[in-house]
Amino acid sequence: MAKSVRALILVSLCLVPINLAFGDDPATPSGPTTITIAEAEALLNLVPVIQDLRAKGIIVKSEMQSVSTMNNKDYYFFWIYDATAQKQRDTGSISVGNYAVNKHTADVRVWQVSNDVFHGDDGVLVATSELARLQEELREKHGINSTVVQQNRSEHLADKIIPRAAAQSAVRLRVTERLADTSEVSCWKKGSDHAISRLGHSPIISSTAGSRAYAEVEATAFSPKYQETYTGPLCENISRLFLAGPEESEFKLAYSQAPPDIADGNSLKLIDWSPDGGYLLMERTIWKYESEGDYTDIVLFNVSSGAAIAPDLPKILEARFGKDCWSSNSVVGFTPEGNVVVAVSPLEDEYYNEGATSCVKQRTLIALDTKRGLQDIAEVLRGNFKAERYGQLAKPQAPRN
Repeated sequence: MAKSVRALILVSLCLVPINLAFGDDPATPSGPTTITIAEAEALLNLVPVIQDLRAKGIIVKSEMQSVSTMNNKDYYFFWIYDATAQKQRDTGSISVGNYAVNKHTADVRVWQVSNDVFHGDDGVLVATSELARLQEELREKHGINSTVVQQNRSEHLADKIIPRAAAQSAVRLRVTERLADTSEVSCWKKGSDHAISRLGHSPIISSTAGSRAYAEVEATAFSPKYQETYTGPLCENISRLFLAGPEESEFKLAYSQAPPDIADGNSLKLIDWSPDGGYLLMERTIWKYESEGDYTDIVLFNVSSGAAIAPDLPKILEARFGKDCWSSNSVVGFTPEGNVVVAVSPLEDEYYNEGATSCVKQRTLIALDTKRGLQDIAEVLRGNFKAERYGQLAKPQAPRN
């Protein structure tokens, strides 16, 4: 029995040094160790602005951030916020600031959440005597000497440093999909987040005077070189109208629209030729990528002058139906007299128009006076009006450049 007890005591004593190796103050025979999250939070408690707020009775809390574009290997990143204001549902900002704590040096830096950090702006070191004392204690505890501090202090906050000259670089992707429609051509297919460049072509439409036309809408997708700093467009449209006269075999560019003269989302849809073949009517849709809603209006091309008329449709409708009214519009065609027919419908969703009221309570057909440059409503048409088609589809389809 005595032998068994002595053996048990001997085994227990042998385990003691092994357990101690995993204690709170580990030995560092292989080199310095990194400070812990709890120690980083203790350092933040000594930041002057945080101390000042707490002295006023304000509850200040921190939230560690793991940002894929930041140097998480060498730093802990924290967002500091006013928990008292948050609890009281203060409508102002509850943010106190953002800070980064170096895992290898115990340095505390002000972390500026902006694109400048990707250009090497690493903020400023927070320095106070009280903070310095705790930093020295932690460095001693983790075996961090002055050489280690100097080696690691200059590590950048960003995971990648990007030259300012290249921050907005992006590659224009070539067209990989062609469409037989030009209405609302986009870089994204429905239900997909993958952007590609797409090109839409309309059929050729011939007029009674022998002219021919087709439209083309190209949506160009951009692939940023650096996602971290790129703020430019991810998709941009250019819409073009091509015409060929009665005696011409080749089409020529007659009209185009593209940013910055128009929104990055835009399209042209051929509607019809006028009865005399002197005008080509198009429906234009305008939208802003990465935002909600769109707006449809008119472009009328005068063949003889080569000018395009784009009337201020909201202003015209206001004059007839009341100030600050909005509508959902679609271009129908021409009357036998050559006036432009537009269908004005109530708004489907007033939320995206900031609560504006609809111009009409039901679908209403109006005819804009072509002779007056579409600046006035010539008449309100009967509800069962049907626009006759004056243009004819021609074959073959428009050439694909």
